[in-house]
Amino acid sequence: MDSIIRYISILELMPIEPKPGISTKDILEKLEEKGFSVSLRNLQRDLVALAKHYPIICNDKVRPHRWCFASDYQGSFAAMDASSAVSTILVNEYLLGIMPVPLLSQLSPQLNRAKSFIQSHSDSTYANWLEKVKIVPEGKVLIPASIDPKIWATVCEAIMSNKALDVVYTSHAKDKIQSFILHPYGLMIRKSATYVLGSYNDYDDVRQYALHRFTSLKLSSSDFRPNLSFSLQRYIDAGESGVKYSDESIHLVALINRGLAKRLEETKLSDTQAILETESEEWFLLRAVIPDDRDTRSWLLGQGASVIVREPISLREELLKEVASIKELSESLKELKHK
Repeated sequence: MDSIIRYISILELMPIEPKPGISTKDILEKLEEKGFSVSLRNLQRDLVALAKHYPIICNDKVRPHRWCFASDYQGSFAAMDASSAVSTILVNEYLLGIMPVPLLSQLSPQLNRAKSFIQSHSDSTYANWLEKVKIVPEGKVLIPASIDPKIWATVCEAIMSNKALDVVYTSHAKDKIQSFILHPYGLMIRKSATYVLGSYNDYDDVRQYALHRFTSLKLSSSDFRPNLSFSLQRYIDAGESGVKYSDESIHLVALINRGLAKRLEETKLSDTQAILETESEEWFLLRAVIPDDRDTRSWLLGQGASVIVREPISLREELLKEVASIKELSESLKELKHK
C-alpha cells in the first residue's frame, strides 16, 4: 500500500510539457517532506516503472535529468504550479457568477488541489497572490438562480442519453404549475440563468424552460421524441432565444466622449471598429459593425450620455423612445408607495 501511495505522490509532482520537468533530486526532497523514506536508486526504479504505464518523458539531455508528462497527457495526475493554481481559483471565482452551482461542484477536486497548493506555500509570495488578483465583471451580474443538484444531474443525464422527462414546472407566463412530458434537446446558459431547450408532450415547437423553475422531474417511461432538425447554435443564431433581433448586422455610427473612446481603443467593440477625431476635443466619431441583438442595445443604453447614436436612425429612435419611456414612468409613478 505504501508503494502505491508513493507512486501517486510521484505522479502528482510531474509537470506537463512544455513546462520544465522536475529533477530526481527535487522529487526525492518533496517525497521526504511528505514523510516517505526512499533512496535515490529506488526512486529511479519507480520512475522507470511508472514510465511503462504513463506517458512520462525523461529529458536526459540536461543534468540533472528531468521528468514530466508528455504534452498530450489528459489524466488527473499532474503537478500543480503557482500559475495553474491561481488560474484555477480565479476561473472558479469568475464562473460563480455564471454557472449553476451543481456544475461548479464538478470542479471541486481541481479547486481543492489549487487551494492546497497555495496553502502549502504560506511562507512564499503565493499565499498573498490571490489578494493581488481579482476578477471584476463588466456591468451588473445577477446572483445565479438556485438549482437543485438532483434536478441538474437528471436533466444532464436525459440530454446525454436522449431520454424524456416527467416534469412539474412553474410557468411565469401562465402563472401556474404545469405537469407534462419534456423532450430535452439542449442546455443554454445565459448570464445568471440556465435554460432547457425542448418540446413538451406531443408538440413539435422548441421552447425554453428555466431550470430553476422545475419543481420536480424524473426520467420518463415515455419514449423520447428526437428532433433531428434542431441545432442549438442555429436556434441562437436565428434569434429564437431572444438574444438576436435580426440576421442583419448594425452599421453603428455614434459620437462617443473621450473617456469611452479611450476604453474602446483598449477593448474594442468589434474588429471593424474605427474611432475618428472630430472638431471637438471631447467627442469622437465611432464606426463599427456589430450584431443586431439585445446585448448591443443594453450596452448602448448602459453608456448613458457617453454615447450619442447617429445611425442607423431606426436604432437611434428606438433608444430615444426607451429613454423617454423611462422618464415618463418616473414621473407618473413617483407617488406610488409600497403596501
